[in-house]
Amino acid sequence: MTNKRQELRHIVKASVKLSHSVFGEIDAITADISNTGVFVCIDNKPTLPKGAHIKLQFLSSVYPNVRFNTRVVRVTDEGFGLVFVDYEYHGERFSMDNLKYIWNHEA
Repeated sequence: MTNKRQELRHIVKASVKLSHSVFGEIDAITADISNTGVFVCIDNKPTLPKGAHIKLQFLSSVYPNVRFNTRVVRVTDEGFGLVFVDYEYHGERFSMDNLKYIWNHEA
């Protein structure tokens, strides 16, 4: 199996909340994260196909009210590989490029 990842992944164990109409809200833990996506480990993982959209919130973030819109790109027994699509903050949607711009200018 070849590695198709374009971005370097970092091992990060963070608490997240996942939301989807099939399962409501569930808590999970990240295994790794990159600029473009995240892998989440889930106990009693619900069945979702590749391409399903899930909202993700980092619970211990400085901005816990930011909700990321993600898409399932990988499904394993342990959890889901999710790619970031965009994010929502105070009811507005923004591109991931917008967030990268903000981070680069606040650092």
